[in-house]
Amino acid sequence: MAESPDNGRLAGRLAAVGALAFVLVVPPVLAQFDEMDRIFGVPVLWAYLYLVWAAVIALVAVIGARTR
Repeated sequence: MAESPDNGRLAGRLAAVGALAFVLVVPPVLAQFDEMDRIFGVPVLWAYLYLVWAAVIALVAVIGARTR
């Protein structure tokens, strides 16, 4: 069974999102946000992690919606 070009592009885009997520949560990047400040009562590091998490989910949803 041959792989269609759409499946290859989808895999490439999802791999790019995974690589971006990995780069955004490596310790040197996380250290930039490890501060005592708070945003709306939430520590900056936790706010950053939730923002990255939500962005990755949104990117995967957009990529998945385009393939259907």
